[in-house]
Amino acid sequence: MGQRKALSIGIFDSGIGGFSILKKIHELAPELEVYYIADQGFAPYGNKSRKEVIDRCHYLCHELMKFDLDLIVVACNTATGVAIDELRNTFTIPFVGVEPFVNALSKHTWKESDRACVITTELMSKSERFQKLVNRLDPDKRLFYKVTPGLATIVEDFFINKNEEELNLKLKEELSFVGESSYSHLILGCTHYPLIAKYIEATTGASVLSPCLYVANRVLSLLDLSSGENSETFQFASTAKEDVLRFVSKDFSNLP
Repeated sequence: MGQRKALSIGIFDSGIGGFSILKKIHELAPELEVYYIADQGFAPYGNKSRKEVIDRCHYLCHELMKFDLDLIVVACNTATGVAIDELRNTFTIPFVGVEPFVNALSKHTWKESDRACVITTELMSKSERFQKLVNRLDPDKRLFYKVTPGLATIVEDFFINKNEEELNLKLKEELSFVGESSYSHLILGCTHYPLIAKYIEATTGASVLSPCLYVANRVLSLLDLSSGENSETFQFASTAKEDVLRFVSKDFSNLP
């Protein structure tokens, strides 16, 4: 009998945002073999055209498919919103995407006084998939929706300079609408955002809801973990010359 292959997954994002999901996956299934691409040379996705993002997603998936993968995680809300349907039509491998508030609506117990706002990138907010999701899950428009165009870049910058004072100043400016509108909850519609969740909560006073655990559970539900060998293989790559990945420890211990 031949040696069993370790189960392997590919993950891609425009930067380090996907690490928020990877950290949860690693906590639940550390035996998985992981290949991660951060498309920092083309970031941020949120202000690109739909075609540009779809083309990049196809390119990154072709790169990941050079490995013998069992599944690919589109660890980017924007990429999920505009490209995951086309990826599923192109490749035979299973894909797991990130929907910003599906589980927040179904799993969270809301009070009448709660005011929850979904924060996303611009392209995600305009995507047909996102609009269909809103119409299906929030037909009465109980939630509020806001584009935060600079927040993903703020996260990437923070992991380079580690300047908490600068981060807090930028967050106060970028998220000033939270206090002005008295939002009690922020539903994080970009995988970058959970990486600074505690700073967002401290700055705004709002509670944050993240999809990371739900996405990780979905990934594991599609894999037969009993069929593979344990692996400690992690391969990280960036499309930028000066990548942020070097600021993230291989055991993810320095992630929030």
